[in-house]
Amino acid sequence: MESENVLVGVATLGIREPNDALAEWSTVQKYAGSHSVKLYKSGSGDAGSTHLEALFPDSVIDVDAFVADPTDYSFWYYYSAVTGNFVQFELLFEDPNSGGWMEMTVVPHQSTLGDGPTAGWAQKSLALTDKIGYGGRSETDEPFFDWDLVDTIAEGVTGPAGQAAAPVVGDWVLRRVRLELWECSPERTAYVDTLEIDGTVYTVEPGGTLPGMSLSSAYTDIGYTEDGVTFNYAPDVGMIEVEEETLPVGAYLNKEVLTIVANMAESSLVNLGNAIGGSVRSGNKITIGAGVLKEMNIKVSGLTPGGFIRSYFFPRVVATGAVGTSFRRAQKTFIPLTLTVIKPATGNAGTFVDNAV
Repeated sequence: MESENVLVGVATLGIREPNDALAEWSTVQKYAGSHSVKLYKSGSGDAGSTHLEALFPDSVIDVDAFVADPTDYSFWYYYSAVTGNFVQFELLFEDPNSGGWMEMTVVPHQSTLGDGPTAGWAQKSLALTDKIGYGGRSETDEPFFDWDLVDTIAEGVTGPAGQAAAPVVGDWVLRRVRLELWECSPERTAYVDTLEIDGTVYTVEPGGTLPGMSLSSAYTDIGYTEDGVTFNYAPDVGMIEVEEETLPVGAYLNKEVLTIVANMAESSLVNLGNAIGGSVRSGNKITIGAGVLKEMNIKVSGLTPGGFIRSYFFPRVVATGAVGTSFRRAQKTFIPLTLTVIKPATGNAGTFVDNAV
């Protein structure tokens, strides 16, 4: 039996509330294969990264290789028909000989009108004339940041006036790539698909060829638990029976109930607010009794022995469990959490996927 089929160790549970950002697998639109990645921002909430991520731990691609031909870096996209800041292409480079690092964010589709529902898919290859924001820590651990064009990096990164200059970063190596939506407004959706890195084309599919692939928005990890995270699926199946047969001649699915359960060991105000379905949290205060049932989206992730990430995505959940905590000397205090999945307006109620290593 394949060891990759056995899950071991602990899982992590991340919660996004309010439910204003989403990264999930989608079959609504696709350029190649059966899926694309849907990135969504609701138009409210906080700015932050909602993204498709790939990791390149053994990469030998350096900054010079990127600048030599940025057209070897591309992705396919399909946008909602609004004007706004759409997908930006972030590359993280690290210096193997120091603690230096640099995030280079290419922003080719900022303040643009996205393709509408009938426009179809298009490919974006990066270019020397694309605008970038780049910043990080130099080889001497000094901060730098500036805005410029991609071809500026060919001359070596330097910080703007008043900031430290970084040395030429030709030997700094690519470690991570993200396609992301950042700004919270306006409401917009981007579907992204097949990704090209340094001339190599990667399939963006559940279990595809993109290394270290994961999807994420700005989830808050619930932290330690008492006994892990449990997923429960309970179908209510009705049987069709007739007088002439001893066995049912058919079956139908009458109802499905999906719940995620955990006992949270970290008694933060955020965790308490997430567990109490009718609560409203503002700053360092939680109020109860307004009759509000808030929605969240969640991601549960674990590892297989083969090093694969198995992720469970649920775009709409509500807290439905009874919450009680005790305060006793020399005993841990837990916050019980029960989340029930509800169906989104479009797409799947849940997606389970083994991502690439």
